[in-house]
Amino acid sequence: MQCRCENVRHNSSTHKIIHFTRIDNDKVAFFIHTMLTEYPKVVVFDLDYTLWPFWCDTHVYMPIKPLNKHEAIDRSGTKLSLFPDVGSIVKELHQNGVTLVAASRTATPRVAQELLSIFHVDDQPIIKYFSSLQWGQGSKIHHIRRAAKQLNLEAELEEGEFILFDDEGRNRDVEKINCKFEYLINERLDREDFERGIRAWASWKKEL
Repeated sequence: MQCRCENVRHNSSTHKIIHFTRIDNDKVAFFIHTMLTEYPKVVVFDLDYTLWPFWCDTHVYMPIKPLNKHEAIDRSGTKLSLFPDVGSIVKELHQNGVTLVAASRTATPRVAQELLSIFHVDDQPIIKYFSSLQWGQGSKIHHIRRAAKQLNLEAELEEGEFILFDDEGRNRDVEKINCKFEYLINERLDREDFERGIRAWASWKKEL
């Protein structure tokens, strides 16, 4: 495998492009991965149909049993796991000093917390990567404001240093409090949507 790197400018930011060329069975495949160079201070994730493909309060039946560090099974025999790209995204944010917050309207936060404790990123439960877990009904404006107050990040919220990834368009109202909203129209967090969201946040913040 051969690797070539180059820096490119996009929307006033520099991005590193890594081009991989793999020769396999006389065929050449090209893989391009864009490495982000700018991140918000805080990334907020919804849980259901954002980090995983189910609703905790209607699809999951307790008790839950871990199968391994990445899968669990509930009482009905349904296997549960994160979406495939979630682990690498969480790890990337952690390595770049980004604070993570969960904001969910689930009626069963105990189920969500247990799943966050079962699913691992590297060798630790994903729940340990989150600095704040916010629950409850109503607008996610309330979730985000509570998290900002709890973490002493109210100034960063005012400055536009928050982004929410969520599969429900109604949560766009968080932009009223200077939190960028990234709508996951495909009801899942994947690498493409994540990188698009972070780039959109960088452009949006410049206009505040």
